[in-house]
Amino acid sequence: MIQHFIFVKLEPGEAREELAERLRAGFGEAGVKATVGLPADAPAAKWDLSIVIDAASLEAWHAQARIPAVIELLADLAARTHVQKRWSFDVGAAAEDDYSDDSK
Repeated sequence: MIQHFIFVKLEPGEAREELAERLRAGFGEAGVKATVGLPADAPAAKWDLSIVIDAASLEAWHAQARIPAVIELLADLAARTHVQKRWSFDVGAAAEDDYSDDSK
C-alpha cells in the first residue's frame, strides 16, 4: 500500500478549517481515501494542513491523481498554497527500500 503525504502552508488569510472540510468532502466524493488533518501541537503548527492519501500502489495513486475532481481539488489547493511538500511511501507488509542513497 502507498501513502501519499501532502503538507501545506497556506497563503495568509486562508481559512484552513473551511478548506480542510472542503477537501475531506471532495476527496470522499471522488472515491479517494484521504485523511485531512490540522495541526495538533506546536511543532506541527508550521504547517496548516496535512493530507494522507491511501492507495493500493503508486500506479493506483497516479490514476487517482488523474480523476478530474481530484485534479480540480489539487489545483484549488495549489492556488491557496504558499508552500507544499509531497512524498509517497510504501507502507505494505512487504515494503522494500527502493530508494538508495549513494552518499553513504
